[in-house]
Amino acid sequence: MKTISVSSVVILGLFIAFAATVEAQIPKEGTTSYTAIYAGTYKAVGMGQERFQMTYEHMGAMLSDTGEGIFHNATIHCIGSVYVVNGNFDNDSGFCSMTCPDGDKAFFTYKGIGNMKGAKQTNTFVGGTGKLVGLQGSAEVTRFALRASGPPGTPYQGPFQGLSKSKGHYKLP
Repeated sequence: MKTISVSSVVILGLFIAFAATVEAQIPKEGTTSYTAIYAGTYKAVGMGQERFQMTYEHMGAMLSDTGEGIFHNATIHCIGSVYVVNGNFDNDSGFCSMTCPDGDKAFFTYKGIGNMKGAKQTNTFVGGTGKLVGLQGSAEVTRFALRASGPPGTPYQGPFQGLSKSKGHYKLP
């Protein structure tokens, strides 16, 4: 009887270990579609009434549109800068780090064009940690500002909130 019990425990343990390994693997290539919601702070220096330079930092959460996938339930932390003329820009750029629920990280750079109400942006994956080492790919993003960033023309700083919708693809080595 003890032999059967020990054997059963060993088989059950191996089954659980195998199941955890299978679940931890992600496809080497795939698509992404997610919504990110974030909040942050900015600092800007006005240059007359129509121009200002702004730096910003924000943090938030990402939810996959399908409820699963490589970046579902990840957190995001970004730092960027933009030069704005008459409320419009064509040079927004920055860097983001995403932390997945298992602790692995994905990194991307971005460039965007738009205005203070929203923008179009291209993200370029530039690597990661853990299972995401060597991550490559890109995503097209539409950003929406949820709070005005303040009057241009004078130095200012403060909080902001935003929302972005993204669709893209990735590839792992």
